[in-house]
Amino acid sequence: MKKIISIFNLVAVLGLCAMFTSCRDDDTEEAMILSGQWQGNWGMYYEVEDPWGNIVAFDSYDTDIVFYPDYDYATHGYGYQVDWYNEGPYSRMSYRFDWSINNGVIRLSYPGYPEYNTSIRDYRINNNRFTGYFSTGTEPFYLNKIADYYNWSYYYDWEYHYWVYDSWSWDYYYTKTRGTAPTGDTPTAENRIVKIGSRLAEK
Repeated sequence: MKKIISIFNLVAVLGLCAMFTSCRDDDTEEAMILSGQWQGNWGMYYEVEDPWGNIVAFDSYDTDIVFYPDYDYATHGYGYQVDWYNEGPYSRMSYRFDWSINNGVIRLSYPGYPEYNTSIRDYRINNNRFTGYFSTGTEPFYLNKIADYYNWSYYYDWEYHYWVYDSWSWDYYYTKTRGTAPTGDTPTAENRIVKIGSRLAEK
């Protein structure tokens, strides 16, 4: 009887080993595909306080994101994300993040903004397209592969925020959208960022 139990235990252990090996192999393969530059809809937006104290939201029209592995065949690494905006005092907002894949779940952590840490589930990825859901979201994101490798040094100077001063006017924005700009006293601190996030990561 003990021999039969031992055989069953051995079979179970071998099955678990095979399952975990398969998971590791899948993670490695997906990490290799994930590495590189992607572009598309990441759902990013920010809210900013205008000079009159109003909170205004602006949505990104495009996101560039690159995943670097820590070494060949690694299932973890770091990356850079740049969100582009047509409107608002910020035309580009940049972030550094760390990533990992474990048992089919991609985790993203942002050292500068830990409140934006998230995981990606139910995703599909190939050499051309990456789509899935953030852990707290109900709408999918869509990214297209641009390159397997990319020199991101151009963005290093803009680790978090990049503000273009000479191409934005609140007066022009309100005149264009409302016909007239707000009136009243203006605070000394203009364009204070209130919130940054992804609409696709929100419930």
